[in-house]
Amino acid sequence: MALPFYIEHGNRSHLLLAGREIAKRQRGLDTLRQSIRTDREDSFSEGGIVPGFPQMRLKEVVSRQDGPGWIHEMNAEGLRRGPHKLESSSLAQPEEGWDEGPQTWLTTRPDDFSIGTVHPDHPNIWCVGLPTKEDLNGHVWRVSCDYKGIILDGDSNPKPGKLKVTVNGQSVNTTGTVTLGHATPEIFTDEDGVFNGWTSALKASFDTSKVNIVWTALSLTPPPTERVGMQKTPPRVPITAYSIFDETAWYSSSGFTYNYPAGWKLASVQADQILDKDVWLYTLTFEYNPIAVPIL
Repeated sequence: MALPFYIEHGNRSHLLLAGREIAKRQRGLDTLRQSIRTDREDSFSEGGIVPGFPQMRLKEVVSRQDGPGWIHEMNAEGLRRGPHKLESSSLAQPEEGWDEGPQTWLTTRPDDFSIGTVHPDHPNIWCVGLPTKEDLNGHVWRVSCDYKGIILDGDSNPKPGKLKVTVNGQSVNTTGTVTLGHATPEIFTDEDGVFNGWTSALKASFDTSKVNIVWTALSLTPPPTERVGMQKTPPRVPITAYSIFDETAWYSSSGFTYNYPAGWKLASVQADQILDKDVWLYTLTFEYNPIAVPIL
């Protein structure tokens, strides 16, 4: 009995031959080259799915007959691991302000990227702009997103707030006369500790300081707008806030106006919210008020 020219074993429809090559790239599409033997000439076509690689698509297929079957030499491109691949990033954490920057993604699900969608890796970062959406091969898209929000540290906190201090001089005048007695000589002394006030009742002009602290911070809670005009201490006070009018022993209430609140108060709030999300960038301005000031 004559033996058949071919003896076939196993699955006739798809038989992977030796020689698979995969190029996994940091930027751009991944590529694949492999040979598969089937029993049909039309088993594969350009743009089709690659067996075992659902995120890749066939770019070129060369088929040749081999006995009763066909060998298909195929080149494919797409994503080795899907559905998203970060291609480039300029997402940054500056000292002050939003954590923000552009990122470019390769994706098989372009609708996952739209204004208002959350970042794939950072739950408090959102897409606020889409400069480009480019179809690369009918299956993989290149999407550029502008991101903005808060990158939390290992303890789930935003980066530290930024503090700025401004101390200005100011002159205030009395409407009545003031005597700078010796009851509190440590107030009215020069650098050598010598008393340089006066003991007669005189109209006076006082030079003193006005201290402001501006605090800029990222937060997952709204700013304290309900405290504007009320007592509130800054998160950090790295300076000594002092006014000669904090001392009351040397003057009478007749020529002075008492302040409420005395000490630190929240003077103003500026806030920026991303879309409708619970993330905030706010600037709080604090002012230091002495107990009283002369009536102008």
